[in-house]
Amino acid sequence: MVKQFKCQGCGAFLEFDPRLQGLKCEYCGSVEAIEVEYKVAEEHDIFSVPKETGWDTVMATVQCESCGATISREKELAGECAFCNSPYVKELPATADIIRPETLIPFRIGDNTAKQIFRKWVGKGFFRPSNLKKLSRLAMIKGVYTPFWTYDCHANSSWTAQSGYYYYVSETYSTPKGMRTRQVQKVRWTPSAGTRDDMYDDVLIVASKGLDYDLVNKIYPFHLEQLVPYTPEFLSGWLAEEYAIDVKSGWGYAMQKVRASERDKCARVVPGDTHRALSVHTTFSNVTYKHVLLPVWVAAYQYKNKTYHFLVNGQTGEIQGYAPISWLKVGAVVAVITGIAAGLVYYLWSQGMI
Repeated sequence: MVKQFKCQGCGAFLEFDPRLQGLKCEYCGSVEAIEVEYKVAEEHDIFSVPKETGWDTVMATVQCESCGATISREKELAGECAFCNSPYVKELPATADIIRPETLIPFRIGDNTAKQIFRKWVGKGFFRPSNLKKLSRLAMIKGVYTPFWTYDCHANSSWTAQSGYYYYVSETYSTPKGMRTRQVQKVRWTPSAGTRDDMYDDVLIVASKGLDYDLVNKIYPFHLEQLVPYTPEFLSGWLAEEYAIDVKSGWGYAMQKVRASERDKCARVVPGDTHRALSVHTTFSNVTYKHVLLPVWVAAYQYKNKTYHFLVNGQTGEIQGYAPISWLKVGAVVAVITGIAAGLVYYLWSQGMI
């Protein structure tokens, strides 16, 4: 049976309050605690069939015809996209077969705190216009429980490379002041190879279609040790996005992350002073996943009739976004650097060093 959350005092909808970490009535102010049964989240085999589906509560759902994001909420949704502000959204029937998240991190940062973080951030940065903080206007800020997959796996990698060992030879050369001698670095190359085994825990892949992936990666980390069992009370009054990247596609992205990590780890153990022609082959086993929801404030502000987007980590308060650039400041810095470089070249030339 699906759940609904209404105030026992006045019958209004209860909403999750990040400050109280409970349900609060915005009309009469009554508060209800959220009872959570703490348990270890189950890891699922990558090819297993999910046991539980749906949100476990009545949700209204819309899909943006511009960016493609699918957003749900237990109240009626406004007629615009939470991510791109497009008015072109269409109502959808509730998706019953989505894999239900087993854990989530509740919002810790409320909207007033998120706005304060924005006001501090927007005025920072040397290359931003000096009047940005004064003239910027917050256009939209919405808290969205965002879908992520986490993956665990065992990675076995074998690698081959050519190890380089430095040695030096003397070389004589002429200058305007006569002949000089210098030491020239050379490299002796020899073949090398090796293997390694690594375990990966909670490789995090965002499954959103509406968020800017570059910005999402910049508001990491989320402290996953604070995950709590999913219960729809945490979503009451908030937006929740359905995953647009399914679990198997998400594993494809996770493999790319792990392969890149394995390449870096193998590169660090190649003997010698340097290396080249590194080749790494990685195989995977014991692959499991979890579906989690993480809190993200999705926001935008306007400056001189142009919109810039930013995100705030709803757990830690980390903020990342886009901002206009003052090209006058950029030009001044380039002029200073050019002048310094020209002066250095002249000095080296006058000393016969070039």
